Amino acid sequence: MDIQEIIKQLTAKFGDSFDISKVTDALKSIDLKNLSLTDIISKLGAQGLLENVNLDSVKGNVMDELKSKAGSLLGGMFGK
Repeated sequence: MDIQEIIKQLTAKFGDSFDISKVTDALKSIDLKNLSLTDIISKLGAQGLLENVNLDSVKGNVMDELKSKAGSLLGGMFGK
């Protein structure tokens, strides 16, 4: 996922409650290759760049994301 796509998703999720230029600068210093949007949000929130983020709810969604990925992988191996 590239920086522009991440900014679009963050804007859709959080509106204009964050400074796009600061978040863009922070994203340039993060290796985004293997991170999910949830991971990226957690990192930005930890840096204080997403003030209105409830990090506990973001972390709670990680389990759902992992379950979905595991189900897709296992279903692909055994279900087809």
